[in-house]
Amino acid sequence: MKVLIVFSHPNPNSFNGAVLKVVNETLKSNNHEIKVKDLYRTNWDPRLTVGDLEKLYSGTVPEDIKKEQETVEWADMVVFIYPIWWFEQPAMLKGWIDRVFSHGFAYRQTDQGMVEGLLKGKKAVVITTSGANEENMRQNGILDAIMTCMVNGTLGFCGFQDIVYKNLYSVPSVSDSERQEMLEEVKNILEGIGGKLRQETAAVPGRG
Repeated sequence: MKVLIVFSHPNPNSFNGAVLKVVNETLKSNNHEIKVKDLYRTNWDPRLTVGDLEKLYSGTVPEDIKKEQETVEWADMVVFIYPIWWFEQPAMLKGWIDRVFSHGFAYRQTDQGMVEGLLKGKKAVVITTSGANEENMRQNGILDAIMTCMVNGTLGFCGFQDIVYKNLYSVPSVSDSERQEMLEEVKNILEGIGGKLRQETAAVPGRG
Protein backbone atom coordinates (compact mmCIF):
# COMPACT_ATOMS: atom_id res chain seq x y z
CA MET A 1 0.00 0.00 0.00
CA LYS A 2 1.21 3.53 -0.80
CA VAL A 3 0.77 5.85 2.17
CA LEU A 4 1.05 9.61 2.45
CA ILE A 5 1.60 10.92 6.01
CA VAL A 6 0.63 14.56 6.54
CA PHE A 7 2.22 15.81 9.76
CA SER A 8 1.27 19.18 11.23
CA HIS A 9 3.11 20.18 14.41
CA PRO A 10 5.79 22.87 14.74
CA ASN A 11 7.96 20.79 17.11
CA PRO A 12 9.36 17.53 15.71
CA ASN A 13 10.36 16.54 19.27
CA SER A 14 6.78 16.78 20.53
CA PHE A 15 4.55 13.81 21.35
CA ASN A 16 3.07 14.29 17.88
CA GLY A 17 6.61 13.72 16.60
CA ALA A 18 6.72 10.46 18.55
CA VAL A 19 3.41 9.46 16.94
CA LEU A 20 4.87 10.22 13.51
CA LYS A 21 7.88 8.02 14.25
CA VAL A 22 5.69 5.09 15.31
CA VAL A 23 3.41 5.48 12.29
CA ASN A 24 6.37 5.65 9.92
CA GLU A 25 8.18 2.67 11.45
CA THR A 26 5.04 0.53 11.69
CA LEU A 27 4.06 1.11 8.07
CA LYS A 28 7.58 0.46 6.81
CA SER A 29 7.86 -2.74 8.86
CA ASN A 30 4.69 -3.94 7.12
CA ASN A 31 6.21 -3.22 3.71
CA HIS A 32 4.09 -0.19 2.84
CA GLU A 33 5.58 2.55 0.65
CA ILE A 34 5.72 5.83 2.57
CA LYS A 35 5.90 9.54 1.77
CA VAL A 36 5.93 12.06 4.64
CA LYS A 37 4.74 15.65 4.30
CA ASP A 38 5.92 17.67 7.31
CA LEU A 39 4.07 20.94 6.75
CA TYR A 40 6.16 23.04 9.12
CA ARG A 41 9.61 21.74 8.21
CA THR A 42 8.90 22.20 4.50
CA ASN A 43 7.52 25.72 5.09
CA TRP A 44 4.25 24.94 3.35
CA ASP A 45 2.38 28.14 2.50
CA PRO A 46 -1.16 27.65 3.87
CA ARG A 47 -2.59 30.81 2.29
CA LEU A 48 -5.14 30.35 -0.48
CA THR A 49 -4.51 33.55 -2.43
CA VAL A 50 -6.42 35.45 -5.09
CA GLY A 51 -3.75 34.33 -7.54
CA ASP A 52 -4.38 30.69 -6.60
CA LEU A 53 -8.12 31.09 -7.12
CA GLU A 54 -7.70 32.81 -10.48
CA LYS A 55 -5.45 30.02 -11.74
CA LEU A 56 -7.70 27.27 -10.41
CA TYR A 57 -10.81 28.87 -11.94
CA SER A 58 -9.01 29.10 -15.29
CA GLY A 59 -8.01 25.44 -15.15
CA THR A 60 -4.36 26.02 -14.27
CA VAL A 61 -3.08 24.52 -11.01
CA PRO A 62 -0.30 26.43 -9.15
CA GLU A 63 2.90 24.39 -9.11
CA ASP A 64 3.11 23.83 -5.33
CA ILE A 65 -0.52 22.70 -5.21
CA LYS A 66 -0.02 20.44 -8.23
CA LYS A 67 2.86 18.62 -6.50
CA GLU A 68 0.72 17.98 -3.43
CA GLN A 69 -2.19 16.75 -5.51
CA GLU A 70 0.06 14.36 -7.40
CA THR A 71 1.17 12.85 -4.08
CA VAL A 72 -2.44 12.51 -2.90
CA GLU A 73 -3.30 10.80 -6.20
CA TRP A 74 -0.33 8.45 -5.70
CA ALA A 75 -1.46 7.42 -2.22
CA ASP A 76 -3.83 4.59 -1.42
CA MET A 77 -4.13 5.96 2.11
CA VAL A 78 -3.50 9.32 3.80
CA VAL A 79 -2.57 9.50 7.49
CA PHE A 80 -3.07 12.84 9.25
CA ILE A 81 -1.22 13.55 12.52
CA TYR A 82 -1.89 16.78 14.38
CA PRO A 83 -2.82 18.36 17.74
CA ILE A 84 -6.28 19.75 18.41
CA TRP A 85 -6.14 23.53 18.77
CA TRP A 86 -9.37 25.49 19.35
CA PHE A 87 -11.58 22.47 18.57
CA GLU A 88 -9.87 21.84 15.22
CA GLN A 89 -6.63 21.33 13.32
CA PRO A 90 -3.72 23.81 13.19
CA ALA A 91 -4.04 26.56 10.58
CA MET A 92 -1.14 25.02 8.68
CA LEU A 93 -3.11 21.84 8.02
CA LYS A 94 -6.35 23.72 7.36
CA GLY A 95 -4.51 25.74 4.72
CA TRP A 96 -3.09 22.58 3.16
CA ILE A 97 -6.61 21.19 2.85
CA ASP A 98 -7.98 24.50 1.52
CA ARG A 99 -5.37 24.64 -1.21
CA VAL A 100 -4.88 20.96 -2.12
CA PHE A 101 -8.43 19.59 -1.90
CA SER A 102 -9.64 21.97 -4.57
CA HIS A 103 -12.71 21.83 -6.79
CA GLY A 104 -12.07 19.59 -9.78
CA PHE A 105 -9.48 17.56 -7.89
CA ALA A 106 -11.06 16.45 -4.61
CA TYR A 107 -14.70 17.09 -5.52
CA ARG A 108 -16.89 18.41 -8.30
CA GLN A 109 -20.43 19.58 -8.88
CA THR A 110 -22.45 17.32 -11.14
CA ASP A 111 -24.82 18.44 -13.89
CA GLN A 112 -27.64 17.67 -11.47
CA GLY A 113 -26.26 20.19 -8.96
CA MET A 114 -25.01 17.50 -6.57
CA VAL A 115 -21.51 17.33 -5.13
CA GLU A 116 -19.41 14.28 -5.95
CA GLY A 117 -16.24 13.31 -4.08
CA LEU A 118 -13.40 12.48 -6.46
CA LEU A 119 -11.01 10.73 -4.06
CA LYS A 120 -13.02 7.52 -3.91
CA GLY A 121 -11.33 4.30 -2.89
CA LYS A 122 -8.73 5.97 -0.68
CA LYS A 123 -8.41 5.18 3.00
CA ALA A 124 -7.69 7.75 5.70
CA VAL A 125 -6.42 7.61 9.27
CA VAL A 126 -6.71 10.71 11.45
CA ILE A 127 -4.65 10.72 14.65
CA THR A 128 -4.99 13.72 16.95
CA THR A 129 -3.71 14.68 20.39
CA SER A 130 -5.34 16.79 23.06
CA GLY A 131 -4.65 18.24 26.47
CA ALA A 132 -8.25 17.58 27.49
CA ASN A 133 -9.57 14.22 28.65
CA GLU A 134 -12.28 12.25 26.86
CA GLU A 135 -15.11 13.32 29.17
CA ASN A 136 -14.28 16.99 28.69
CA MET A 137 -14.05 16.63 24.91
CA ARG A 138 -17.39 14.87 24.69
CA GLN A 139 -19.16 17.34 26.98
CA ASN A 140 -17.77 20.34 25.10
CA GLY A 141 -18.62 18.90 21.68
CA ILE A 142 -15.01 18.79 20.51
CA LEU A 143 -15.22 15.20 19.28
CA ASP A 144 -18.49 15.95 17.49
CA ALA A 145 -16.86 18.98 15.86
CA ILE A 146 -13.95 16.92 14.57
CA MET A 147 -16.22 14.19 13.25
CA THR A 148 -18.40 16.78 11.52
CA CYS A 149 -15.65 18.96 10.06
CA MET A 150 -12.65 16.69 9.39
CA VAL A 151 -13.96 13.14 9.17
CA ASN A 152 -17.30 13.70 7.43
CA GLY A 153 -17.19 17.28 6.14
CA THR A 154 -13.74 17.05 4.57
CA LEU A 155 -12.63 13.46 4.01
CA GLY A 156 -16.03 11.86 3.57
CA PHE A 157 -17.17 14.78 1.42
CA CYS A 158 -14.19 14.23 -0.90
CA GLY A 159 -14.91 10.52 -1.27
CA PHE A 160 -12.49 8.92 1.21
CA GLN A 161 -13.68 5.57 2.52
CA ASP A 162 -12.72 3.51 5.60
CA ILE A 163 -11.88 6.59 7.61
CA VAL A 164 -10.38 5.81 11.01
CA TYR A 165 -10.22 8.48 13.72
CA LYS A 166 -8.27 8.17 16.97
CA ASN A 167 -7.63 10.88 19.58
CA LEU A 168 -4.95 10.53 22.26
CA TYR A 169 -6.24 12.25 25.40
CA SER A 170 -4.61 14.32 28.18
CA VAL A 171 -1.15 14.03 26.63
CA PRO A 172 0.61 16.70 28.77
CA SER A 173 -0.73 15.40 32.08
CA VAL A 174 -0.45 11.61 31.83
CA SER A 175 2.59 9.55 32.81
CA ASP A 176 5.34 8.45 30.44
CA SER A 177 4.06 4.88 30.67
CA GLU A 178 0.57 6.01 29.66
CA ARG A 179 1.99 7.90 26.69
CA GLN A 180 3.86 4.75 25.72
CA GLU A 181 0.57 2.84 25.83
CA MET A 182 -0.90 5.45 23.49
CA LEU A 183 1.93 4.84 21.04
CA GLU A 184 1.21 1.12 21.22
CA GLU A 185 -2.44 1.88 20.37
CA VAL A 186 -1.27 3.83 17.32
CA LYS A 187 0.94 0.91 16.28
CA ASN A 188 -1.95 -1.53 16.64
CA ILE A 189 -4.23 0.67 14.53
CA LEU A 190 -1.69 0.85 11.71
CA GLU A 191 -0.97 -2.88 11.89
CA GLY A 192 -4.71 -3.48 11.53
CA ILE A 193 -4.80 -1.83 8.11
CA GLY A 194 -5.75 -4.35 5.49
CA GLY A 195 -7.53 -6.48 8.06
CA LYS A 196 -10.06 -5.91 10.78
CA LEU A 197 -9.42 -2.66 12.64
CA ARG A 198 -9.49 -2.52 16.41
CA GLN A 199 -13.08 -2.40 17.63
CA GLU A 200 -12.51 0.50 20.01
CA THR A 201 -11.34 2.73 17.17
CA ALA A 202 -14.01 4.75 15.37
CA ALA A 203 -14.31 3.78 11.71
CA VAL A 204 -16.53 5.93 9.53
CA PRO A 205 -17.39 4.95 5.93
CA GLY A 206 -16.83 7.78 3.48
CA ARG A 207 -19.68 9.16 1.44
CA GLY A 208 -19.53 8.00 -2.15
